[in-house]
Amino acid sequence: MPRHCFIGLAFLFSLAVARADLVMEQQLEDTNGAVPAVLKLHADKMRLDEQDNKGNGFSVIIDLNTRDSYTLLPRIKSFKKRSGAEIRRQMAAEKEAGNSSELNLPPAPAVDTGRAERVAGYDAEIYTWSGAHGVSETLWVATNFPSFEAIKPELAKIDEFNRTGPHQNSQPELSRLPGMVVKVQATVSGKKPSIITLVSAKLDPLDASLFELPADYVPWKPSGLPATNTPPPPTASP
Repeated sequence: MPRHCFIGLAFLFSLAVARADLVMEQQLEDTNGAVPAVLKLHADKMRLDEQDNKGNGFSVIIDLNTRDSYTLLPRIKSFKKRSGAEIRRQMAAEKEAGNSSELNLPPAPAVDTGRAERVAGYDAEIYTWSGAHGVSETLWVATNFPSFEAIKPELAKIDEFNRTGPHQNSQPELSRLPGMVVKVQATVSGKKPSIITLVSAKLDPLDASLFELPADYVPWKPSGLPATNTPPPPTASP
C-alpha cells in the first residue's frame, strides 16, 4: 500500500477513535426495588438517565468543566438548573471559613482483598473501600474487561470531576483500579446494602444534542405558581 494511503487511513481511524463516547448501562438495586440507569460521556459533558420503580424518568446533564447542570423532567418537559459558579462560590466560602468535612477529603485508594469471584462472565478481583459518612463499598473489578484501556480515560474524567467538587470522598477513583468495576455493594452506616451492577459499557459515537437543553423544555415551577421564564433557585447536585 502506498505510504500516503496508509497515513490517510490512520488519520481516519484516529478521528473515529476520537469521536467514541462512553455509554455505561447499570442496574441499581435497593430496598425500593431495581431500576435502570445509563451514564453517557461526550467530550466535556456527562448525562445520566434514570428511572424510579414507578417508571418515572429523569435525566441530568452536566458540564464537567463549568459544573453547570440541568435536571430534565421529560414527563412534564421541564428542567431545573444548577449553577456551577454558585457551587464554586460555596466551596470557596467553606474553605475561607475553615469549615471541613469528611466529604472534602481526597478519597483513599480501594484496597485489594486478594480474593476473586466470577461475576457476569468476568473474572473479578474484589476490592473494598470506605469513604465519608460511614460509606463502605465492596467492588468487583474485571481485569479482563474488553476495551478497558480505551474506556479508562473516560473514567478519569469522572474522577477529575469528583476530585474538584464538594463531594470528592463519596466514591473511590475508578481510573486507578486495574479493570472495570462490574459490581458494587454499598452500605451506609451498616444499613441494608444497595447494589449497582454493570449491564454493559462500550464506546460509541453519540449525538451532541443529547447533552444540550431541549428547546421545548421550560423552567420547572412548583404546582400552583404562575409560569415564569426565570429558572428556579438551584437544586441539589446529583
